[in-house]
Amino acid sequence: MNNYYSADTWGIPSQTFLQWYLVAAAVAIGLSLYSRMTARRSPVVVDSVRRPLTPPEIGALTSDYQAVLASMAILRSAELISTEGKTKLALTAEDKSRLDWFTRTVHKRLGNGKVPLRQVRLMGRLNVALAQLRTTLIDEGYLQRPQDGLTAAFRTVPILAVIGLGVVRLVAGIAGGKPVGFLLLTIIVLALMIPLLRIKRRRTALGDSELRRLKHENSYLSPKLRPAYTSYGPSLAGLSAALFGSGALVLIDPALAGAVAAGAAYSPGGGGSSYYSCGSSSGSSGSDGGGGSGSSCGGGGCGG
Repeated sequence: MNNYYSADTWGIPSQTFLQWYLVAAAVAIGLSLYSRMTARRSPVVVDSVRRPLTPPEIGALTSDYQAVLASMAILRSAELISTEGKTKLALTAEDKSRLDWFTRTVHKRLGNGKVPLRQVRLMGRLNVALAQLRTTLIDEGYLQRPQDGLTAAFRTVPILAVIGLGVVRLVAGIAGGKPVGFLLLTIIVLALMIPLLRIKRRRTALGDSELRRLKHENSYLSPKLRPAYTSYGPSLAGLSAALFGSGALVLIDPALAGAVAAGAAYSPGGGGSSYYSCGSSSGSSGSDGGGGSGSSCGGGGCGG
């Protein structure tokens, strides 16, 4: 009897180990996926009717840069800034009542345009306001809360544990002259899943759903259809930029679109999202402040 078990690594036949290893791998993947899905769930909202999002907020569902694009499209369509990105006039009481707080902040940060917009560190100037914008969307369940490296790493702990067990068995199997091909393949597949599970997602499931709905309902604003923004007005021009990106601003004012893109690229971090830098900034909505079976292994097994 002892001779029989000594022929198997750790006294466990390869086929039996591999069967249970695949079960453990499936459970580990399930736990990691569940953890990822939980992070994307939106908090329960008591109010059955959510407030409509402003164009910059809709843009922020995609990126910080797209939020800025939305406001620039509104300001240019309303003739409140020039093609160089300079403020033309101070905002009137009527302008302030029509514009959302973030767009008013963008207007204020642009100033009189002494520095060419192409050289303005645009995203840096709006860092605090963008943090406030994101935090509001986080609190309302549209964006995920920022996760540090430890949080993302913890999500993959079950898979790492199974990989560790597999590596130990692999080494022992090789030392014992056992076939380990299938076990090695399983470990490689598990390892390849780790980077995928650590990818940081910006939106929650609610945010994804809301963005899809808005794009579907406002598909007529797609720059591909060349909508007449002068007829639709500044708000819908901003909505187009929020949903479909820089193509909308290009149609409104190509020179301004190029300057905004250059200004964003000139900023630290470029035109992408600085989502994970929002820290503990508080939100604001009204201020101007800144398996398989073992039979496939044959008689000798391939799980070490």
